Amino acid sequence: MPLQPAWAQPRNVALLIAGYLLVHMGVRLWMGPTLGLDDAEQALFAQQWLLNYRFRAPPLFTWVLVAAGDVIGTGVLAISLIRYALLAILFGSIYLTARRLIRDERLAALATYSFTAIYVFGFYSHHDLTHTTALSAFLAASWYVFVRLCETPTTRWYLALGLCFGLGMLGKWNFIMFALALPLACLLSPAYRGLVLNWRIVLAALVTAAVVLPSALWALHAGPAAGDNVASLLGREDGRFLRVLVAGTLELATGVLLYPQAFLTIFLIAFGREAWHGLRTHSPVQPEPVPDSRFVGSTIVIAVALHWLLVPLARATDFDERLLQPALLILPVYLFMLVERSGMPPRAMARYAAVIGGLVAAVFVVRVGLHAAGADYCRGACRALVPFPELAAGLRSAGFKGKGTIVVSDFHIGGNLRVQFPDARVMQIGYPSPVWPKPSGTGQCLAVWVGSGGTGARVRSQVDAYLAHELRVGADTARRESSVAATMHGSKTRTYQLAYALYEAPQGECR
Repeated sequence: MPLQPAWAQPRNVALLIAGYLLVHMGVRLWMGPTLGLDDAEQALFAQQWLLNYRFRAPPLFTWVLVAAGDVIGTGVLAISLIRYALLAILFGSIYLTARRLIRDERLAALATYSFTAIYVFGFYSHHDLTHTTALSAFLAASWYVFVRLCETPTTRWYLALGLCFGLGMLGKWNFIMFALALPLACLLSPAYRGLVLNWRIVLAALVTAAVVLPSALWALHAGPAAGDNVASLLGREDGRFLRVLVAGTLELATGVLLYPQAFLTIFLIAFGREAWHGLRTHSPVQPEPVPDSRFVGSTIVIAVALHWLLVPLARATDFDERLLQPALLILPVYLFMLVERSGMPPRAMARYAAVIGGLVAAVFVVRVGLHAAGADYCRGACRALVPFPELAAGLRSAGFKGKGTIVVSDFHIGGNLRVQFPDARVMQIGYPSPVWPKPSGTGQCLAVWVGSGGTGARVRSQVDAYLAHELRVGADTARRESSVAATMHGSKTRTYQLAYALYEAPQGECR
C-alpha cells in the first residue's frame, strides 16, 4: 500500500479532530459568558434533579449539566465542556465506524472530516444545540456498536447497543426513528435477520427500557406546558388531507436535501461519478465489510420513510433539517462506502481534503468576525451579544441581593440570570411551579421581563398572572418597578433593556 498522506494517518486524524474541537471551544469561551437560547434553557432547568423537565425534550443534557454545575458552576464553561465532549464522541465514533466500513484509510478520514462541512455540525452546534448534539453523539456511538455487533454478535455488544439506544432517546426523543429503522433493516435483509431474531435482543431491549421509561413516563404524566407539545415541533396542520400530504412530503424532501449541505454539493462535484458507479455496481471489486453499503443505504431509506409516515399519521408539515439526524447522520460514511465500492480510483481526494480544510478555516473566521463586529452589525435578536453581566450589575444596584426567587418571561433571560445569580431560584412563566425548585429561606422576589409598548404590557400581564396564580403574590402588593439597560457587545448606540418589579420582602412562594 502506498504511503498514506499525513491527513489520513489515524494518529493525525485524531489530532486534527481534537484540535478542531479545542479551537472552537476556545472561540466559544472567548465570546464571553452570555448563553445562547438552547444553552440558557439548559442552565435554567439544571437547578435540581428531576426525572424530566420538558414534555418534548428528554433530560440527558440537563442531568449532565446539573452534575457539572455542582463541580464547576453552571455557565459557559460547564456547557462548553459537555458540548465538546459530545462532539468528541460523535467524531470519534464516526471515525471508528468509517475505519471498519471503509478499507481505504484516506476515504475513512474524508468521511469523518465531511461532518465539518454539514451546517448542523460545522457551524450551528458550536453556538447552540444541546439535545441535538446529545442525539448525534449517541447515534454515532450506536452505529459503531452495531458494526461491532455484526462482526461479533456477543451478549456484551447487545447490552452496549441497548445502552446506546437508551442514552440516545434520553438525548432526544426522535432517536426512536433510528431505533426502529435499524432493526427493520435487519429484518428485511436475510443476511442480518438473525441479529434481531435472537434471544439477546430481549436483553438489549430491557436495558433500553430501564434507561428510558422513568423519564418517558414522567413526561407523559406531566403533559406538555403551553406551546411545548409535539404539534408545535412538527407543524401540525388541520387543512385538507391532500394539501397536508403534499406540503409535508415537500417539506421532508427539502429537509433531506438541506441537511447534508454544504458537504453533499462538494462531495458530488468531487466524487459523484464514483459514487454513482458504486451504487449501480452489483458485484464490488472486493468483498465488502459487514454491514455492507446496501444495508447502510437501506437503513437510511427506511428511516426517511418512517419520518414521512408522520405526514399522513400526524399531519406533520415541518421537518427542520436537524430533526433528520436519525436518518441521515451516517450519510457521509455511506457515500464514501459507495466510492470505494465502485473500484474506480478516486483522484480528487487531496483536493477534497483541501476544500474541507478551507471551509473549516472560513467558519472559524466567520465565527470570530461576527462576534468581533458587535451588535451594530448584527441583525435579529443577537442573543450572544446581550450584556447580561452588566444587566445583572444594574439589578444589584437596584437592590436585588442575589438570593430569593427570580421570575422571568423567557428562557434566554432566565438561563443567563441564573448564571449571574447562582444562589437564586429562577422560574420561567411558561411552566407550572412544580418544575422549579422549592423556595428556601426568606429571600427577595424579583420579576424580570423584556419588551416595550404593547408587547411589554402583554408580557408584564403574563408575569403578573404567574406571580398571582402560581406563587400567591397579591396583585396590590407594594413593589418597586423600573428598568435596567446596558450597551450591547461591540456597539456604541444599541442597548438592551430589562424591566423589573422588585419586592423587598418575601411574597407567598416567591422568596
